[in-house]
Amino acid sequence: MLFGLAHLASAQVNPSRPWRTIRTEHFYVHFTPELVQVAQRAAATAESAYVRLRTHLAPPRGKIDLVIADNVDFANGYATPYPTNRIVIFANPPMGDETLRFVDDPNELVITHELVHIFHLDRALGVWRIFRMIFGRDPSYFPNGFQPSWLVEGLAVYYESLITGSGRLKGSNHAMIARTAAGARDFPRIDQLSLASPHFPYGYRAYAFGSLFVDYLGRTYGDSSVRAMVEASSAGWIPLWLDWSSRRAYRRSFTSAYTTWTRSQVAAEPVTASSGIAGWADLTDHGGYANVPRWMDDSTLTYDGTSGRTSYGAYRLRLRSDSGLGSSVLGLGSGGSVVRSRLARRTTRSANVLLANGDLLYSQLEYRNPYDLRSDLYVDKESGGARRLTHGARLSHPDARRDGMIVAVQTTPAATRLALVSPNGKVVTPITTGTLDEMWAEPRWSPDGRHIAAVRWARGGTFDVVIVDTVGRIVQSVARERAVVADPSWSADGRHVYFSSDRTGITNLYRVEFREGGEAAFERLTDTRTGLFEPQLSPDGRALVAVAYRNDGYHIGITSTDSLRPQPAERIDSIAAREPQLITKHDAPSTKYSPWRSLVPRYWLPFAETALDSNAVRLGAYTSSRDLVDRHSYEALVYIPTDMTGLTGSLGYSYAGLGNPVLSASGSLDRSTLGCVLDASQQKQCIGFLRRRVRSASFDATFNRLRERAASYISVGGGIEARDYNTAPADLIDRVDSWYRHTLYWPRVTMALGWSNIQYPKLAVSPEDGVSFAFSSRFRWRHDRPVLPVPTGPDTADRRGDAATFISAFSAYKSLRFLGFGRHVFAARVAGGWTDSRAPGYLEVGGVSGGTVEIFPGYTLGEGRRSFPVRGFPAAAMIGMRAYSLSAEYRAPLLLPGRGLGLLPAFVDRSSLTIFGDLGSAWCPALYQTRLAPAYSLCSQGDYDIGRTTFLSYHPIIYQAANTVGSVGAELNVVAATLDWDRPIRYRVGVAHPVVGLNLLSGIRPWSAYVAVAASF
Repeated sequence: MLFGLAHLASAQVNPSRPWRTIRTEHFYVHFTPELVQVAQRAAATAESAYVRLRTHLAPPRGKIDLVIADNVDFANGYATPYPTNRIVIFANPPMGDETLRFVDDPNELVITHELVHIFHLDRALGVWRIFRMIFGRDPSYFPNGFQPSWLVEGLAVYYESLITGSGRLKGSNHAMIARTAAGARDFPRIDQLSLASPHFPYGYRAYAFGSLFVDYLGRTYGDSSVRAMVEASSAGWIPLWLDWSSRRAYRRSFTSAYTTWTRSQVAAEPVTASSGIAGWADLTDHGGYANVPRWMDDSTLTYDGTSGRTSYGAYRLRLRSDSGLGSSVLGLGSGGSVVRSRLARRTTRSANVLLANGDLLYSQLEYRNPYDLRSDLYVDKESGGARRLTHGARLSHPDARRDGMIVAVQTTPAATRLALVSPNGKVVTPITTGTLDEMWAEPRWSPDGRHIAAVRWARGGTFDVVIVDTVGRIVQSVARERAVVADPSWSADGRHVYFSSDRTGITNLYRVEFREGGEAAFERLTDTRTGLFEPQLSPDGRALVAVAYRNDGYHIGITSTDSLRPQPAERIDSIAAREPQLITKHDAPSTKYSPWRSLVPRYWLPFAETALDSNAVRLGAYTSSRDLVDRHSYEALVYIPTDMTGLTGSLGYSYAGLGNPVLSASGSLDRSTLGCVLDASQQKQCIGFLRRRVRSASFDATFNRLRERAASYISVGGGIEARDYNTAPADLIDRVDSWYRHTLYWPRVTMALGWSNIQYPKLAVSPEDGVSFAFSSRFRWRHDRPVLPVPTGPDTADRRGDAATFISAFSAYKSLRFLGFGRHVFAARVAGGWTDSRAPGYLEVGGVSGGTVEIFPGYTLGEGRRSFPVRGFPAAAMIGMRAYSLSAEYRAPLLLPGRGLGLLPAFVDRSSLTIFGDLGSAWCPALYQTRLAPAYSLCSQGDYDIGRTTFLSYHPIIYQAANTVGSVGAELNVVAATLDWDRPIRYRVGVAHPVVGLNLLSGIRPWSAYVAVAASF
């Protein structure tokens, strides 16, 4: 749970904010007060996108909720059709995301993209429409929701560009990814396009290749064929059968069409050379990500990145040479070498800027509360340790002048601007005005500290490199075109500004001469077929480093400036700047946000279980809902028995309107049969049943503390449980112990806490390099009305009072650098528990620990976590009031297939091997033991409703005396998606051999096999 907290929170809006709502013809637009201008534009943009999109796809029924948030400093959005049609967009502009930069209007793009998801996923025809009429908006009855992400996201990207005239298919990034794969003769198969892909560009394959493939289908067979495919898939009886809808729309299968498209892409692209620069030499070889290089001196530079085997971090490259070429061109000739060392872990892509005192300046994201994620400035000290310069200032992409003055990008609601930051971070002074129509990015100081080069975006998709002075006055503007211009940097003498541009459709490197007060033509420096980014000249001006895109990732390389052959940049009329469309705003008044409309139950699921004392059944229904900002959520389950033995069910409610803590309340009603009531004269004859009714209510408050590198929580709560009894037939209650004629009450208080800082790199087979700790406690006491006497003796232990239980667990993980696609990991876990004689249950040792996976609401796969697992022994092989377990595992990577089986709904991500050893024991202290035999004992136990009556059938269970059980074994772990393409589950197939305690328990085999889901810990 701890590992997922940060990821979960980053996808939530802040429910404690004062939300407001604008109502339009097709939308409810929800926003916070500082986003009112954004919301007014978004309302008009959404209505315009709706009108244009419905000419291509059938619109959904009813209004759509659009939530606009500004609680995270990155660009993103998501959409879901259940329980109602909902879109959430984060208003942060995508100036730092190279895949999203080519936009005429950022909010228009993301709204259109997510609106396509609603049009697509909400569509249900044929039998699915009937199911929806009966059961409501349950996720199981959205046929298009079963489709792979390459198709779902491919459609959204296809229409985002078709409707807006910008976006990813109009930009150069997706084409670069496909062109490079074709040139490397490593074009992915259709079954490799998964969000879970372990191969670069990882999950983004689904977006890039999926959108290009859908675009190919639309261009080849006409846009109407795309709609025909959506309509066909919305009515198909088997939603996982993709080719059924493909053949009805395109008269051929997806597989066949994809193969044809792949061959055309590979045939059109020659084998790609390593770079577009003469004399180029790679400085990194790990693939994955290697970005934002910065020179520290003529022979040393830093960069950010990861190969996927480790967490994202900052690295230093030291260039050495015995070739006599000079320190700035090290690595270019024979005898050159590169020494790479890891400097520190990072959470965010950022340049590492060398300060005059040797410290490194950078920016990264950090949580201010469980919902708000902000970018701030930090310094890694040369002497060790890190220092935070700003708090909640929303600063990124910093650069420092020699005197320590910092220039950075400052994010404002839905916009960015440039700001000067004092060396100590105390004073932040904006020098440009960031608006919804003009945004700034990537500032760099000139060598003399008098000017700043930065990227400026204007509505309509226009980029240019702008030179400003220290008060924000524009001195020079370069390359104002409808193309992505990025990565400006200065030559050491300040005469030229270098940058990248995709003006030809391929990103290459350019430079322009700096002329204060005038304009200057710019020159093209490279001619790559893939993509070159982030040019950086060495301090002595003799070498140029840049980032080259390859099929396995980004690589940093170097060349001598003498190898560059500048050519005048040709004029391209098609990318000339153009006037943006007229700005429109929706003028409807806003009202206070109300959650109640979105909390109305929209679906129900049928359930059934066996009723009491008969062959009858209980028929039940389950439902749940949450409001648009996750302030309120609930779930309810109720069973109605067909034999009139009484209702049962549960209700849970959560409130996050305070932000922190999150408040939860629950209640349940359960009925069970305890045993037979026996005839007084013939005790072997069952003449009726003793039944128990349990009513329970609880309340808790959970405080979460999230950080990018750690997560912790503490939860405190309380509750009460009431038990009463009856018999069937009812007149038998007088023949049972008088204990059962009263209602018994057990109030309780609980507390739980946990902390974790584990890491999970992209190619990891296990959590790595961290620890996690969890502790829980439960106190319960008895409160009777009327007060009943408390007898003594082991046969009446259930009538005593206070009870307490404590359980804690600690896990640690250490990665090891051995061969394999990921790192090997040694993992260990220790758990201990203590309970007294009146606790509601024993501590159980044994069994296989795993997890559960929700197939759909209310139905799960897997047995769940065990506090004290020992593989090779059955669950509860040992039971007691004291328990412990120890587990140690060595986890090693095996294979990294990253592929499926054609269009079958399956995807195999990775596999690994685990060798383990388990040890555990449970026992009762001597005070609560009744010696029955040399090897056995019976613990007093207080919650089984056992009375002294001879009319209640009761057979005491004999428990093993204190002993230790242990095992060794091995597991094959396969991370794979089944009946799915994009959400893999860890499957574990293992064998265990008991080595300790094998002869203590009957029926234990020397070898046993098992299957489980999720990691053991």
